Amino acid sequence: MTSKNMARMIFLLVLIGLSIAFLMQVSNNTLPRFQHLDKVVHFGAFFVLALTFHRAFPLPFWLALLILTSYGLAIEYIQGLLPYRSSSWGDLVANAAGAASYYLLVWWRYRRTVRRSVSS
Repeated sequence: MTSKNMARMIFLLVLIGLSIAFLMQVSNNTLPRFQHLDKVVHFGAFFVLALTFHRAFPLPFWLALLILTSYGLAIEYIQGLLPYRSSSWGDLVANAAGAASYYLLVWWRYRRTVRRSVSS
């Protein structure tokens, strides 16, 4: 199995796992919580999703962000249809921010590498 195929397999597993987690019924009393914990979870989940997506499909940043944000929008839409879940614009913003943060970090590292190689 090539490294590209392995990356795609890992992305698929992360995508399936997150889809299940975002759509399952969650009990509010099982974990210690703080205000906006769900936004932190959405941010982190989409950061990891962007990382695995980038390794599996090296697309232009704008296209990858469009795809990942569309997935986040679809998840929020489906959550709004479920009787035991609710959708939130804040969750969608956290999703997009998590993915965008990953790509900003990649861009920053790339720019830093280019500047170092030019100055050497």
